Amino acid sequence: MVLSLQGVAAGYRRGGLTARVLADVSLEVWAGEVVSVFGMRGQGKSTLLRVAAGMQCPDAGRVLLDGEDPWSLRDARRQRLLRGRVGWVQVAAPGVEVAVLEHVVVPLLVGRGAKRDAPARARGMLERVGADGCAGQRWEELSDWDRALVAIAAGAVREPKLLVVDDLTSTLGLTETDEVTRLLHSLARESGAAVLMGVSDANATQWSDRVATLAGGELLQLPDPMESQGSKVASLADHPRRRSS
Repeated sequence: MVLSLQGVAAGYRRGGLTARVLADVSLEVWAGEVVSVFGMRGQGKSTLLRVAAGMQCPDAGRVLLDGEDPWSLRDARRQRLLRGRVGWVQVAAPGVEVAVLEHVVVPLLVGRGAKRDAPARARGMLERVGADGCAGQRWEELSDWDRALVAIAAGAVREPKLLVVDDLTSTLGLTETDEVTRLLHSLARESGAAVLMGVSDANATQWSDRVATLAGGELLQLPDPMESQGSKVASLADHPRRRSS
């Protein structure tokens, strides 16, 4: 198991009050598996993803990444753990104006490790996702489709064990949504990474192994999209290796 959320509660501060958006959420994500959390805007998907990625400490419950609780570690060790094992995928412009290749290189330059081959690795990942033609372009020159591919490349370039994807398809059409989610499914199978996606479009769940919906702070079950013709319902506790085909 790559990720385990155990009884997680979380919220955010608004003025002098705390708005609670997650209540007793539990979820497991296994290596090579794509899990989608479907919900309308404002239901807490982004909060759930930030907690899963170690970007936000839960108010209650535990987050285990490869069996380790990031919030039990000192800051420096927690940052090393997260940099090495978690990739964050979100369509957001770089903080400075750089070419796409430089943007994808940046995650490889943070922390320790060999950096000499960083440009080659970044080019390889852009080619893998089908965005190698964008390497010399800048963010404002990209289409929404290209931005989605570049976001995946930047999140996956370090070959993390967990890839957390925040509403990547919200600006894409049906065909592009199918292609980008198929790509995430393929990357998970190839690398063995666990993929956790937050989606606001049900069409984005078609290549998921399991789907849950987030509403009222609770995580509920949805039918498995890959078995939509049958009556089987995906269980949040099922390991994909134990599921029947």
